[in-house]
Amino acid sequence: MQQSDCDKLERHFFVSRREMDNAVWSGPASELLETAQMSSLISVYARLLKAADLAPAATFFSGWLSGPALAVQYAMSVWNKTFDLSLNNLSVQLYNQDGYYRFSFMLNRWAEQDGPADEAARTEWRSSVLQDVYGNTLRPLLEAVAAASGVNVGQLWGQLPARYHYERNEWLKAAEHELLRRRIADDFRFLTEQLDPHVFGQAKNPLGVKLRLIEDLYDSERHVSIRSACCLYYRTEGGRYCYTCPRLKEAKRAEMRASMRAEAAQTKA
Repeated sequence: MQQSDCDKLERHFFVSRREMDNAVWSGPASELLETAQMSSLISVYARLLKAADLAPAATFFSGWLSGPALAVQYAMSVWNKTFDLSLNNLSVQLYNQDGYYRFSFMLNRWAEQDGPADEAARTEWRSSVLQDVYGNTLRPLLEAVAAASGVNVGQLWGQLPARYHYERNEWLKAAEHELLRRRIADDFRFLTEQLDPHVFGQAKNPLGVKLRLIEDLYDSERHVSIRSACCLYYRTEGGRYCYTCPRLKEAKRAEMRASMRAEAAQTKA
């Protein structure tokens, strides 16, 4: 894999091969399955978020976990490769960058694998890759977050679908040929519609939810997805309901939209 590919994984999906400066918490991902260790991470993060309790830190951290999972999806669809995202190969780092606390998921060693060229063999490979990522990495981590914070694990899974929908559309737009577009779409379809719900430990595939589209906050010609679950930002100091929050009343959403567009128009004038 080229350096530019590694840069893409770090910049866009928070997957790195280096230790981050200004880390305030770091540890092996495998140890986060222990309630005490996960509680330590969530407690530190909650304090930095100025949250009233652990719940917002739990939902925010779950949202960050979309990064490494999507990194595997991107590598699989765009490069026809995968890499080792097992808990034993992963370290979690919480660090300060320009006053904002971010997560980085460091790979302890780089181990990539090329996907098969044969379509039937690739279908089996894809299923194996995704079962491993969601069944052995994402699911245990989210269940550990739920145990440490008291937040329902379904709400934690609900932090992922909106970003998945956005990323899928962006990758399709950037694809340079039809074969790649078809592979991206097929791989996402398998993930959201065909991957067995038991892999997630859920009765239904939590990534297969239908998302409602609304006008973009600033541009009436664009649309964004309403999130499938509240991120609890309103329970942090100075927080509020997000524009795409499923709990936000439509009248309040329209008011927020009008206010932001008026402010943007004034800035341009």
